[in-house]
Amino acid sequence: MPPFVPFKILAPCPLLGYGYDIDEFWHTIETERPAAIISDAGSTDPGPYMLGSGKTVVSRASYVTDLTPILDASAKHGIKVLIGSAGGAGSDAQVDFVVDVVRQIARARGHHFLVATIKFEASRDDLVARLREGKITPCASAPPLQEADVRDAVDIVAQMGAEPFRAALANPAVDIIVAGRSYDPAPFAAFSMHHGVQPEPAWHVGKIVECGGQCATPKGRSMLATMYEDHFVLTPTNPHERCTPLSVAAHTMYEKTRPDRLPGPGGVLHLGKTVYEPQPDGRSLLVRGSEFVPSPTYQIKLEGAALVGYRSCFIGGIRDPILIAQIDDFLEHTVRRNTTAGFSALGTDGGPRLIFHVYGRNAVMGPLEPLAAVHVPHEVGVLGEVVAATQDEADAIANLARICTLHNSYPGQMATAGNFASPLTPLEQSLGPVYRFSVYHLLDVEDPTSHFRIDTVEVGEHTNGTSTTTNGSAPAETKTAVPATATVPAETAKPVAPASATARARTFDSPSLTIADVASVVRSKNAGPFEITLDVIFDDAALYAHVRDSNVLTRERIRTLYGFANDDDIVALQFFEPALGWKCTYKRSSSQLQGSVGERDTFGAQLHAPLLSIPVPPIRPTD
Repeated sequence: MPPFVPFKILAPCPLLGYGYDIDEFWHTIETERPAAIISDAGSTDPGPYMLGSGKTVVSRASYVTDLTPILDASAKHGIKVLIGSAGGAGSDAQVDFVVDVVRQIARARGHHFLVATIKFEASRDDLVARLREGKITPCASAPPLQEADVRDAVDIVAQMGAEPFRAALANPAVDIIVAGRSYDPAPFAAFSMHHGVQPEPAWHVGKIVECGGQCATPKGRSMLATMYEDHFVLTPTNPHERCTPLSVAAHTMYEKTRPDRLPGPGGVLHLGKTVYEPQPDGRSLLVRGSEFVPSPTYQIKLEGAALVGYRSCFIGGIRDPILIAQIDDFLEHTVRRNTTAGFSALGTDGGPRLIFHVYGRNAVMGPLEPLAAVHVPHEVGVLGEVVAATQDEADAIANLARICTLHNSYPGQMATAGNFASPLTPLEQSLGPVYRFSVYHLLDVEDPTSHFRIDTVEVGEHTNGTSTTTNGSAPAETKTAVPATATVPAETAKPVAPASATARARTFDSPSLTIADVASVVRSKNAGPFEITLDVIFDDAALYAHVRDSNVLTRERIRTLYGFANDDDIVALQFFEPALGWKCTYKRSSSQLQGSVGERDTFGAQLHAPLLSIPVPPIRPTD
């Protein structure tokens, strides 16, 4: 066996289409010569809409802008390009869309590539049969799967692991891989293991750099990973950023149910023994010591979206203190009663739904808001959301509900000309179809590649203007212009100024100390469609230990603070010393499924606020 030769992987951006610094990119390409440019391109973070509708996560223009330099670098230096979860949801149509963008750029720039596509294939009958055999089980906090969920889904994809990517890489002529829905670290792990890296560092590097430079401090766009057999080294491409043990360990907490065990296709990555070693350059970090434990049964995660109905909405503001003082009674009784008088099916089982979101009061957290009863704002914004079987019905109900909100009377009313400040015309907005995650389940498979089809297609020059593929004709050529942004600059990358940091004045012996005073990061995020995760991270080991030992972040406190009815609403709660962090993950309510009807916070990004005011015992100075 030939000796192992270290190689480099460039992750240019957190998500393909989100952009990156072009000078930084070319400086890295010309000085570091990475073996691969790899980018994750999808997520369930925006909810089920992309999978249900087929729309892409960013515009075609954004894909063209990001892919043009990447393809120029690939053509010039023979760098492999791997893209996971193409288009956002990784559906077949979105894979074809991204391949068409690659084709457009290749023709415009005079390049020629052999592109491999990887798509999920499984019939609904096959999935139903596997369900009946007990081979499909819930993922995370998802409910049990029903046969109707499989039959009624608009589209179903599956998160592939590393094996389909490795199968595509087995053809050395392949220049670019455009894959459907993928476990985010999978393309990074696959390329690394294909070139001799052990599974542990291969999976761990994928988990970190699939978000590009987000693990750097200050948070960046691009990350370079140098791969060795049993470890890897992270280096931000921006010279003003650095990777630290805390910044990288804290990244493993991001949007995960728990930070020390990261499950994926084929096994679980254990991080309890991971070691983070700063390097002599002051910017790079060596990572080693993680453990990959294979699962007894190989599982891939199915994701499916079902059509719920069609949505319309209206929005406006209320400044009248007389109405604000009785806003709940007005909306839930007066407006809803009078709207139901016009549409008797409203609110019935399976019928149209009318939901009010009162911004300035409890629109973000809803029933979990601890301040709803004590806070009286001077103005509120009201968003009325209507979902019905057809767009016409949704529009009609929204129209009547808005009129009732504007003109219905209430006790003590003085403003008889109208109750509602409407900022937009048309006064109601037709929003189109709305979906829900109907499938979010794990499928047992005997062969990790059995449900994934690999085809190849030539694009660009030397193809006589046509492309060939084993799974049908190529998409029609588009005439969209390609911006000439990918020219290699004559000079090296320009330094990017570091993000300004405003030091917080913190007095730790105050009797009114709170989590906001002692923590450096307090955040919330969705951990898949059915869970929300809360993180509190410290930048000082003594502060971390003080809070940990003070027992202020307990299961009982969180249950009381967020008003959880059941103890099992909290899925995980733990301290994680490598990141000086604390994590709590809880189940979303069944009426608040991500990105669907009644959603209050699709990304789960504003559900952390109650943590800020948790009291912390004072830290007395010692002599």
